[in-house]
Amino acid sequence: MPLDLDGLRSLDLTPRLGEGGRFVVMSDCHRGDGSGGDEFARNSLVYKCALAHYLEAGFTYVELGDAEELWENDSFDQIYITHTSVYDLLGRFHDQDPAKTRYIKVFGNHDEDWRDDPGPLRDLFPGIEVHEAVTLGPFVLLHGHQCDPACTGLGARISRYLVRHLWSGLQRFGIGDPTRAAENPGRCDEIDAALHGAARRSGKIVVAGHTHRPVFANLSLTERRFLETGRATPGIRRKEGAEAVYFNAGSCVHPRSVTGIEIVFTGAAACRLTLVKWGPVAGAEVCTADGCRSYPLAVNRTPLEEIQIGDPATPSRPGNQ
Repeated sequence: MPLDLDGLRSLDLTPRLGEGGRFVVMSDCHRGDGSGGDEFARNSLVYKCALAHYLEAGFTYVELGDAEELWENDSFDQIYITHTSVYDLLGRFHDQDPAKTRYIKVFGNHDEDWRDDPGPLRDLFPGIEVHEAVTLGPFVLLHGHQCDPACTGLGARISRYLVRHLWSGLQRFGIGDPTRAAENPGRCDEIDAALHGAARRSGKIVVAGHTHRPVFANLSLTERRFLETGRATPGIRRKEGAEAVYFNAGSCVHPRSVTGIEIVFTGAAACRLTLVKWGPVAGAEVCTADGCRSYPLAVNRTPLEEIQIGDPATPSRPGNQ
């Protein structure tokens, strides 16, 4: 059945916008227990550098599902023990007052337990609620597993059992989990198409995660490269052009990098979207309030795509920042 965005239990943040607002959306951290199957561990430092930047810059952080890897791990305690410094940083975004908190949490399929019992999280973030979706002006933010039959209903129960009892062990030896859309480009294409269709039917702009593959204005990075250069392998979809109704934040478990989408409102009806990548860069210049310095290696923010919504504009390719 096609996804009905109006049927989601959504937190409405639209009243917060007023004349502006700054939001960063990240998805699919899959924080684990520090073992060989913990894909987040290798990007923990990069992720914390990104969060520290957004904390200082006044962004509200929207965590778009699969933040905790609760399919592989039966206890949140070990996840917290392993990544205490991450949760300390997230705690600086949180406020017990829902109108003031800058930490907005959405559940995905791998941390859907929080939908029914967010109790362990409330020991760290008093009063926190975990939502199915977020409405932000013209945007609907959701994890996206709702469009994946393997990750909802009976399919999710079977997938969870296999991950817990089979694939989590094999993952320690470098064997990928085939239940994830991220391991199957064909499934990514199907989920992207379903989310794009839901956006068009509703007249909303969808920002999702789940597939781990960044999408900007309904184009993955390889699909956009084909449009620009005419070069691609046979498995890359051929699309006619961009359409600013569907975006995907990617994930925090890319090799040595994390991706996200910044949404900066410049008024009640206009905003700028930027797809960004955070990762180590050799010979990088880092600028702070105290000036700029060059380092042999630094974690840098790299804008990949940018578009203005609400004003006439087309996607552009900004340079590094």
